[in-house]
Amino acid sequence: KSIPDARANEIKKLRGVAGDIFDLPSKYFTNTSYDRANVPEIQQLLGVASSTNLAYKTFPPVLFPELKEDRSLKTVFGNWLLLVILKASLRGITSLHHASSEVTPGCIAWAAVLVSYPYYHLSSIGSHAHALLQTIFLLSPDTEFSSTGIGKRSTISYKDLFFTYKKVLVTKWKTKHIVQIVTNINHYIFKAAQPSALDSAVHEDFTNAIDRALAALDMESSDD
Repeated sequence: KSIPDARANEIKKLRGVAGDIFDLPSKYFTNTSYDRANVPEIQQLLGVASSTNLAYKTFPPVLFPELKEDRSLKTVFGNWLLLVILKASLRGITSLHHASSEVTPGCIAWAAVLVSYPYYHLSSIGSHAHALLQTIFLLSPDTEFSSTGIGKRSTISYKDLFFTYKKVLVTKWKTKHIVQIVTNINHYIFKAAQPSALDSAVHEDFTNAIDRALAALDMESSDD
C-alpha cells in the first residue's frame, strides 16, 4: 500500500474505536460526515467556544490531563487518552482489547527508545507526534488528510501541528513530565520490552543527539 492509503486505512480503524476512547457515541466518528463541529463534548475537547467560532488551538484541552490547559506546557501531552491512541496506532486496535497484538515498525522504534532511555531515535518522536495529530484529526470535522496538510473543513494546518508537537517533544524530552510519559508508555504499551533487544554500542550521546535534532528541526522550520 502507498503511504496515503495506509494512513487512510489506519484512520478508518481508529474511527471504529474512537467512540470508546473518547467515551462518546461511536456514530460521531464512524460516520465521517457527522457534524462533529457542533458536538459540545468535542468542542470542549478541542477548546472551541462555539460552532460559529471555529478557532482551533495548537494545544487544545484534549492534550492535557483532565482537560486543564496549561500555558506553560508543563503538563502537555499528559492526557491518558493519548496513550490509548498511541497504542492503537503502534500495535493495532486489537491491542486495546487483547494482551497480545501485532508489532509494527513504529512499535519497534518506540521500543528502542523506551528500553534505552535517555537515548532515543528521532523517528520515535515522530511516531508520538503522529499519534497526537491523529487525536486532533479524529475530533475535527475533517474527513480526510489533504495533500496540502490543511484541513478542508477545519482549516487546521496538520503539517504545522506535527512539526510543533515534534519540536516540543524534543526540547522537553529530559523534563520530569515527559520522562513520566515515557514511563507510562513503557508500562502501558511495551510491558514486555527488554533492554537486551538493543545493541547499546550503536547509541550516540544523548545531548549531541538532541542538539542535532533541534538543528534539523530549525532548518526544517526555516524552509517552510
